[in-house]
Order: sequence, then structure tokens, then C-alpha cells
Amino acid sequence: MQPSGHVEQGGRSIPIYDSGNETAAATIVLVHGSSGTARGSFWAVYPILSFTRRVVAFDLQLPAEDGDLTLADAVDQLRAVVEHASADGPVALVGYSFGAVVAAAYAAEQPGTLASLALVAGWSKTDRHQLVRNDLWQRLHDSDPESLQRLTLLMAYSPGFVVGRNARDWAELQQAVTRPYPAQIMRLNREIDITSGLSRIDVPTLVIGCTHDAMVPLHHARVLFGAISDARYLEIDSGHAVSVERPAQLAVAIDDFTVDPREHPAGTIIPVDHA
Repeated sequence: MQPSGHVEQGGRSIPIYDSGNETAAATIVLVHGSSGTARGSFWAVYPILSFTRRVVAFDLQLPAEDGDLTLADAVDQLRAVVEHASADGPVALVGYSFGAVVAAAYAAEQPGTLASLALVAGWSKTDRHQLVRNDLWQRLHDSDPESLQRLTLLMAYSPGFVVGRNARDWAELQQAVTRPYPAQIMRLNREIDITSGLSRIDVPTLVIGCTHDAMVPLHHARVLFGAISDARYLEIDSGHAVSVERPAQLAVAIDDFTVDPREHPAGTIIPVDHA
């Protein structure tokens, strides 16, 4: 993935990836996770969706000199990207992990700009379990990068996926996590609490939980499903890195939902028909 242009916001230039396809369906806007880049979260999903849809992704810009990132700042950057993407009408917003938090916070403020909302492996309030992992991440980030790489692999992927990799695939997975997640996003992850805004989300929403997710365990997805009035729920048999483990299944779920967000009534638990 290479940026196709930039969006200006608050004196910053935000790299965007715009497939440019002209389709009747709503443009899909993707919000990346804690890896810090669209490529890190959507390297396989973006091109699959782009075959038939206009897809826009972006790289969140972080404050200089390790300054603190705020959720409001992330939402402001997303707002600028949505404005770029929404010339033809409301967009289909899709957030993954930390990006799901940003997408949900945005949807609570400006639902009129959205045709639909999909939250993948997201959460609404950081709990003690996540703080323990975040504490360990920080300690290893500061002192033991090799062990941090192993922790990331252990937490990101399901046991079955790890066991099933051949030597070349495993080496590629190890290489992919050599760059640590941005510390500014990891610090912000500790403070997430968007629970008060969930009741204001009134667009058709798809909540996707990952059955073997150790980073954002399944109960978080179920909380989002229960708190958003117009939500449907789908589970994918995957670890947190669902875009690596099940990219085609994830892309199909997003595409199907964003083409017809009301195919399933609110409150539906969508059956899994993928092997």
C-alpha cells in the first residue's frame, strides 16, 4: 500500500489511501489499529475490498516529540478523512481494534455522516486484564525488544494459527512485528472509556468479535453489541489479528454488511457460514 494523496487537518498532512473506484455502494473508510498504519491493519483486507468498492484508509498522525495522543485528536483526524471521502454521500465506517474505539467515538458525535458502522475487535472501556498486558508491553518495550516481539505474537494470533504456520510463514510473522506499536497509541489505550457515548450511536452497526482474541477478549465485543441499539453481532474464529488469519472472511463480512446494513435486524446474532 502506497499513499495516493494527503488530507490537511490542523496544520498536518494525513497520508490517505484512496482506491478511487466509482461504485453505487457507500465508500468504505477504514480506521487502523494500534500498529499505527493502515498497512499494518489492512494490508490484505484493503485490496480485497477495493476490487468492487471505493475504499479510503489513512495513517493517523502522532504528536511530535512523543507528545500524548488524545482520543479527540484521533477523532478530528478521522473527521477530516470522512469529509474527503463523503463527496457522494454518507460513508461506511469500519474500525479495527483501537480504530474501532475511534470510529465509535466519531459515530457518537456525527452519525449523520455515516451509512453504517462496523467495529472489529474493539472495546469501549479498558479493563484490568488489558492494563496488565499493557504494563508488560511497556516494560518489555523499554528493556527487552526480543521478548516484546514474542509477547506480541502470542497475544495477536490464535493458537491454531500459530501451530499451523510453516517455517517461512512463521519467519514472516516474526518480521512483521519487529516494529513496536507506537508508544503514544499504547498510552492512550490505557485510558479508553467511551461507554457514555455508545447510546448516541444510531446508525446500523455490525460488531465483530474474534473467538480467540487475547488482546481484546470477546466480552468487549459483546458489551458493544449490547450497548448500541441498532447493532448486529458476528464472531470470527480468529485471534486478534483477524485481518491476517481470516482476511477474506473479514472482507466479505464487511462488504456484505456495508452493501445492505439492514439485511439483518438489530439484535441479530449472525450465523457463521464460513469454514
